Amino acid sequence: MFYKIIRGYDSEQYIEIEASELDKAFYCFLEKKDSVFSGGAVRGSGILAIQPDYHRTMGWNRGHKMDSLDFEDLNDKGLDRKFREFLSSSKEKIHFLIQTNQLHLIGKEVPELSNPEQKELKS
Repeated sequence: MFYKIIRGYDSEQYIEIEASELDKAFYCFLEKKDSVFSGGAVRGSGILAIQPDYHRTMGWNRGHKMDSLDFEDLNDKGLDRKFREFLSSSKEKIHFLIQTNQLHLIGKEVPELSNPEQKELKS
C-alpha cells in the first residue's frame, strides 16, 4: 500500500510515500517538522493531509480520474477499509508516542499498542 502527503490544493501537489514512512509523515504533520521522504522533502507546516495513494497501489496512471467503478473495485478488494485502518492505527500510534515522549519508537513496533488489552487500559 502506498500513501501521499498532500502539500497543496492542486491535484498534483503531493509527495508519494511508502507505507513504512506513514508514522514519520504523521509525526511531521502533527509536530510541524520538516523531513525528507522517499518521494521528496516536505515542510511539516505545509502538510495539508495524508491520504491513501489509490493510483499507485492499483497501478493506475497518475492523472487517471477515479470514477464510481474504481471506488467499487477498491471496496470489493477491501483496500479502502485496509487503508482507513492503517491510517487510523498510525495516527493513534504517533499520538501515543508524542504523549509518552517515546519518539525513538517512530517507525517501529510499539508493544503497548500491539496488545489489545493494554490498548484498552490506555484509553
